[in-house]
Amino acid sequence: MTSAYKPNMRWTKDEAGAILAATTGFFFANPPALEMTTQLIPRHAHTVAVLVSFAVAVLAHSVGLRAMKKLP
Repeated sequence: MTSAYKPNMRWTKDEAGAILAATTGFFFANPPALEMTTQLIPRHAHTVAVLVSFAVAVLAHSVGLRAMKKLP
């Protein structure tokens, strides 16, 4: 019999804070990006808006992780 699978990664306060920052960044960047891309590129507005929001989320994750590691 095999043992139960245990993931190697554990959720830390640093990672949880960074994920929260990334999620917040995505949802705050999506409406303005969608509004702008609807005017500029109406055919691909949703795709471009999601890509821009994803880039903001990646940046927010790295900044949030760096900020959380400095906290005690």
